[in-house]
Amino acid sequence: MAVDGEAGEGGYKPWWAIDKQAWREVFSIYYKIKSVNQDLEPLPAWTIADVAEFAEEDPVHGPQVQNLQKAATAAAVAAAVGGTASLAFILRQSRNVPAAAVGLVGGAAVSWALAEEIANYSLGLFKFEGMDANLKFLEWRRRKAQQLGSNH
Repeated sequence: MAVDGEAGEGGYKPWWAIDKQAWREVFSIYYKIKSVNQDLEPLPAWTIADVAEFAEEDPVHGPQVQNLQKAATAAAVAAAVGGTASLAFILRQSRNVPAAAVGLVGGAAVSWALAEEIANYSLGLFKFEGMDANLKFLEWRRRKAQQLGSNH
């Protein structure tokens, strides 16, 4: 007879007894980020030219990273415009500084989220996993930094 917590004849395991691989699948984003953070030295700063070079070398993930970069830029601009517009509107209507500060944060958050969704559909970001594309770019940056370091 199986006690609660032990696998019985039917193979029942409680939720906390799932094997490590299943937990890794559940928390896969943590393990992906952890693999990036294990670098001993930080990667050098990258530019748009580096992204373009990556796009030439990797025709699958390169355009994906470029689209992610476009979406992030659009979301940041939308957040700045939305937050500023909300701030100006509230200050003009009520001249209440605390309310204007809340309006700035709220307008920026709503504008950011809306721009992210618009970019998600207009640039086709929903068709691929952005984390995987970014990790491929970081691996490429790491290899490039190691090549530059060995040349000096």
